[in-house]
Amino acid sequence: MLEPIVAQHQGRILKITGDGELIEFGSAVNCVQCAIGSQNQMAVTNGELPKAHPIVLRIGIKLGDVMVEGNDLYGDGVNISIGLEGIAEPA
Repeated sequence: MLEPIVAQHQGRILKITGDGELIEFGSAVNCVQCAIGSQNQMAVTNGELPKAHPIVLRIGIKLGDVMVEGNDLYGDGVNISIGLEGIAEPA
């Protein structure tokens, strides 16, 4: 479900870790628009699922420099966004 929205906003999925994804954007605006689009699409998808089993998303965003190594990102920008995702309210 997320791949088309990420591509539409010029993002790049770098890593899928279980139920999480690490996505890179060249633009903070595109990143936020993708996050909003993802939440909206999930609301539509959840409307089609049993109410007892909704799929919820938590998203963490951090604007900052990162280090690229192959298909992975490292640095404070990544660490902070992961921390924010962990404490975000699911929607």
